[in-house]
Amino acid sequence: MALRISLESNHLCPLVAGDARRVARSWNALTTAAGLALATPGFGAETAAAPALTAAPVVVTNYVLVTNVVQVTVTNFVVSTNLGVSPNVPASGTTNSKLPDLSWVPPEDRFDWIQLKSGEWLKGRIKAMQERKLEFDSEEMELQTFDWKNIRQVRSPHINDLLYGERMLVAGPIWITPEQVTVGGPEPRTFPRSELQSITPGGAQERNHWSGKLVLGMSLSSGNTKSVDYNATAGLQRRTPDTRFRLDYLGNISSVNDVQSANNERISAEFDYWLSRRLYVVTPYLEYFSDPFQNIKRRATGNVGLGYDLVDHPNLEWNITAGPAYQYTWFDSVAAGETPNEGAAALVFSSRFDWEITRRIDLLLEYRGQYTRRELGETFHHWVTTLSVDLTKRFELDVSLVWDRTQNPTPQSDGTVPNQNDFHLIVGLGVRF
Repeated sequence: MALRISLESNHLCPLVAGDARRVARSWNALTTAAGLALATPGFGAETAAAPALTAAPVVVTNYVLVTNVVQVTVTNFVVSTNLGVSPNVPASGTTNSKLPDLSWVPPEDRFDWIQLKSGEWLKGRIKAMQERKLEFDSEEMELQTFDWKNIRQVRSPHINDLLYGERMLVAGPIWITPEQVTVGGPEPRTFPRSELQSITPGGAQERNHWSGKLVLGMSLSSGNTKSVDYNATAGLQRRTPDTRFRLDYLGNISSVNDVQSANNERISAEFDYWLSRRLYVVTPYLEYFSDPFQNIKRRATGNVGLGYDLVDHPNLEWNITAGPAYQYTWFDSVAAGETPNEGAAALVFSSRFDWEITRRIDLLLEYRGQYTRRELGETFHHWVTTLSVDLTKRFELDVSLVWDRTQNPTPQSDGTVPNQNDFHLIVGLGVRF
């Protein structure tokens, strides 16, 4: 403690020098005692246990006392206190965890809830989880598709059908954490999350099992050449925990100077039943195809087979199927003496490669080959490459290249042999539902 006493001479004239020194010593003693009293813990108050903290701020105060005789200024007076908060100690209620505690549960209401890896919660309705994709109809964001790896938790008070392990089925309200799946009901069941294969709403309306997509495209030109092109693709899918049904359509109509130059359509239906996590049986696959410019008035094909997922990753899927088939063809026209329609056994092979390049861009490669007798065309190849770009939550832009090839086309009645290859470029606006 340091004290400085300054004496103003204009106030000391009535006093002798000795009196001034005594006054100064008295003030020194008084301020020293006051400083010790203030620095002593508990002085003049009840003793309180001070919190143990690692650091304390310093408070510097200047006390000034003025009388008619002497002005005394005290500087560098230090008072220590333990009321500060150390910056190294977390404030109450804070945590270093990046995600909310798993003990937090969404409110009990009629909604399904999902939590993303970021910790955000969404409420809405579960549409389905299959092939490591979760379709979720959010209250605010509408229908969304998430990679299963990006889902941290799921809470659903509704009855859901789950497929897990080796063809094990269970139904009930679900609670899914990063490690396990708990299914409620009269007999609650818990199993590791890694064994979960699919989720579909149970006890719901039939429409909840369906999803689909429609893409329409059109091209017009006029001037020296007038051309019109229409094309459409559509797909419907119905899913349950252990089955999948697909219905697809692809059609093209083109004309140049009011003369038709292309007119073909393909309709296919496939029903898959899963035998294990990756193996499934196709029972059956049915296809209708028509293209008069390939001299095929109509062709019907039915087959059964086995399918297998070669690659099953969140952003990349590749499956193949193969099996026997029977094919029946009605030709548009044939030479004199030739049979206008004929059927034969065939072998079918197909492949489907689906790559999610980014969250908004998908690449889909589909191939189907049919191998039969030479009189019916010998081999038929159908290849579709589609690049899909999400524009909004439900709309997307699709660019597709379609290649159809008949190895040995049947000549028409005038002897004309159709071209082996047909190519179509389809640009259309698609909507998911």
